[in-house]
Amino acid sequence: MKSFMKAILSRRMLFIISMLMTILFAVVMFNLQILPLKYYIPLVVVFFVLFIWLYKVEKDKKKGRQIKASIFKCVQVLLIVVLAIGTLSALKGSNLLAAITGGADQVIEYSVVVLEKSSYNRLEDLEGKLIATQSNDAIQSNRALVEIEDVIGDVNTTSYDDHASLSNALLQSTVDSLLIKTVDYESYDDVYTDFTEITKVIHKVKITVPRVEATSANVTKEAFNVFISGMDQEGDISNFALSDVNMIATINPTTKQILLTSIPRDYFVDIIQNGVNIGKDKLTHSSKGGISTTIDTVENFLGIEINYYVKFNFTSFISIVDALGGITIDIPHYEVKNNDEGIFTTRKGKYTMKPGIMEMDAHQALCFVRERYSFVKGDVVRGQNQMLMLKAIIKKCSSPTIITKMDGVFTSLQSSFETNMTAREVKSLINMQISDMAGWDIQSYHLEGDASQRTLTLATVGDVSSVNPNGMYIMEPYLESIALSKSYIETIIEGKEILKVEQD
Repeated sequence: MKSFMKAILSRRMLFIISMLMTILFAVVMFNLQILPLKYYIPLVVVFFVLFIWLYKVEKDKKKGRQIKASIFKCVQVLLIVVLAIGTLSALKGSNLLAAITGGADQVIEYSVVVLEKSSYNRLEDLEGKLIATQSNDAIQSNRALVEIEDVIGDVNTTSYDDHASLSNALLQSTVDSLLIKTVDYESYDDVYTDFTEITKVIHKVKITVPRVEATSANVTKEAFNVFISGMDQEGDISNFALSDVNMIATINPTTKQILLTSIPRDYFVDIIQNGVNIGKDKLTHSSKGGISTTIDTVENFLGIEINYYVKFNFTSFISIVDALGGITIDIPHYEVKNNDEGIFTTRKGKYTMKPGIMEMDAHQALCFVRERYSFVKGDVVRGQNQMLMLKAIIKKCSSPTIITKMDGVFTSLQSSFETNMTAREVKSLINMQISDMAGWDIQSYHLEGDASQRTLTLATVGDVSSVNPNGMYIMEPYLESIALSKSYIETIIEGKEILKVEQD
């Protein structure tokens, strides 16, 4: 063993290992393409020269040099370890980019629901029975029905226009079961109290929605729009969930300006699915058709083109804050319910927060962006706080310290982030930022509307699919706010500078 270690630590063997590690590091970093050539070439040359120098110095140590050979060997071993860590981190970053970029199919789960008191306990028990679906979900529910037919043969189906009609049909035994999206199941308690207590799920079906193709842009040369969708859920990022965070990031890489436009989740808009207007609903419900439906919906009412999307799970994504060493947020003086000083306590975590500068770790940031009950304007303020958090993260990521924190950031993104940008496009953005280390001017605007609890009627809306029979909380958009946000987006896209966004 001693002879083996002696051979490994010999002057010549250490030199060979150091040369091989430098070559491997150079190849991996070149393939990763996130380090600009002006940094990459000098870095590689320095390692080569340093190892050659150490090799020669150690050889000449008997010619009057007093430093012991063991010190040179320790330095060489240390440098080899540094190269190994750097190479592994680069490989990890490359694998991460491959995993989170390019988009992915989305998994949507359906539940087969029956009455708790019924004798139906498995899917096979529904052979020859009547299954009800929702009419404006025909495209995807039909795909789920095909999966069911593979198990029990031909099925008898009928459809209803809304949650109320569906639940009544089951409760009155007009139908034997419902086929609904799993994410909708608990919301039926808002229609009929304890609906989930008097019913049961006997089977689940998963279908996939094809990935959304990007409208590519030269991301380091021209402006582009990114739709940001945040879901407050755990689990695989490909699993379907309602979108609680809906933003558009308008990015101009030449002027170094970013505009974050926040859209309330309860915005009551025309839902566009597969090019067809399927009626009005809350924006968050558009995600039931997949992120492509939400993107088409936003493009329709804002009249813009969205190039890419970014999707993340809020619960796991927020860990990026700890990877960055925390973030700094300047909390505005909001109108809160219990005092005039703007001081509030988060429902989650019970953190007391007041207007002014606050350093936050991941848990504090998550509780901050989830909070809405303390504020008079509720969900509107929550949207503003989500933008504040994203702005703080972007600023931290565009600072020089990101180089030392990149490995932790990559790890945090692994299970919580997805985009249909290509790995090459993401690498080019990172390369650009490391190259110029430029600061970004980040502006924000949140769309506004009339927030109220209301029941829309056929007479108010004018068609069946637009009915809001359950009096659900919605926000009626202000057309002036939409027009203003569109003008700001167009200004950034055209390369003009916005000195300060004025909130209407």
